Amino acid sequence: MSTLAIGLVLLSALFHALRSLFTKESGDKQIFLWLYSLFALLFFSPLFFFFLYRVGIDNPAAYAWCAGSGFTHFLYWLFLTNAYKEGDLSHVYPIMRSSPALVLVIAILFLGEQVSLQGVTGILLVAVGVYIINMKQISGEELLAPLISLFHDRSTQFAFLTLIAVAFYSVVDKMAVDYIHPILFAFFHLFFGMCYYTPYIIFTKNAAKIKKEWHSGPGRIILSGVIGIVGYALILFAFTIERVSYIVSLRQTSIVFAVLMGSHFLKEKHGGIRLAGALIIFAGGFLISMAE
Repeated sequence: MSTLAIGLVLLSALFHALRSLFTKESGDKQIFLWLYSLFALLFFSPLFFFFLYRVGIDNPAAYAWCAGSGFTHFLYWLFLTNAYKEGDLSHVYPIMRSSPALVLVIAILFLGEQVSLQGVTGILLVAVGVYIINMKQISGEELLAPLISLFHDRSTQFAFLTLIAVAFYSVVDKMAVDYIHPILFAFFHLFFGMCYYTPYIIFTKNAAKIKKEWHSGPGRIILSGVIGIVGYALILFAFTIERVSYIVSLRQTSIVFAVLMGSHFLKEKHGGIRLAGALIIFAGGFLISMAE
């Protein structure tokens, strides 16, 4: 794997984890996400219109796929913000980013894809890593804690709902780019998602809360919008110079970044065992991405 590709993917992974840290630290996380998504649309619009003029959209079905992706992202945002509201970054982020394993399972069950022994091993490693992250320590009394938390802990429940949403929008997005240029899709999926999300914000929040969130950290809101779009562009560029499987596997390092950020900047507990679980998830994601 080239040094340039490695640098691009690691920077993208760092950006994703950093935006998650900012979201976790925000006051009203749903408003924070809405504000930085609005800014991301504004920031990305010149590139979008340039590609719209140069490439265009030939297949009308592209709009339906973009609308479908937007709706799954809307659900993802709802689950994501509730997960960050209820739980630690170092706890919920690794669960939510374990989507490669679930995507592979969905692809096997619904798309008829075949899976190798290496892929099965990767799925099992991801499952073990997620299980360990829900433990406070390695001990007999903690052995059933993750199963119990799935039924009683709201942060774990929202993290798994977010994971499911990520898996489904990943499948939808994979099929959508067959009908539309990736750059155009990057804008449209966010645009359609905001078409669903904005009415939700309007009806559930008020102007005072929105102003309060904006004034509490406009710099972080703007930065989150920029690094979100730039991080996505870095991945698209990396795809042009390296194998997709390599990119996807290395991108899982965002899990490790998020756990380290949660432990260091937010002073979250159980950093050691969560880091161990994150490394196991990364190993599983690596095997899945490399599986033939």
